[in-house]
Amino acid sequence: MPLYDFECGKCGVRQEAFKPIDGDAPCCCGQPMTRLYTMAALKVKWGPEPWMNRMDDIHKAQADRGERLRLPHPREIRAS
Repeated sequence: MPLYDFECGKCGVRQEAFKPIDGDAPCCCGQPMTRLYTMAALKVKWGPEPWMNRMDDIHKAQADRGERLRLPHPREIRAS
């Protein structure tokens, strides 16, 4: 179930609640709370994963040592 943010229109209290998509809003002050739609709930990652940066470091170190055997970088592997 997704986690939603709700706010009471009367007293301004905010709370998070796990609710189904079509579930009823929780009540506060005798009335249903309003569901908030915020961008803070979205988590967007930009750029490569941290382990991919580590792979770049490993490949550079192997090349500096003159090693020929190396692991393929994930960017070099194509899904077929």
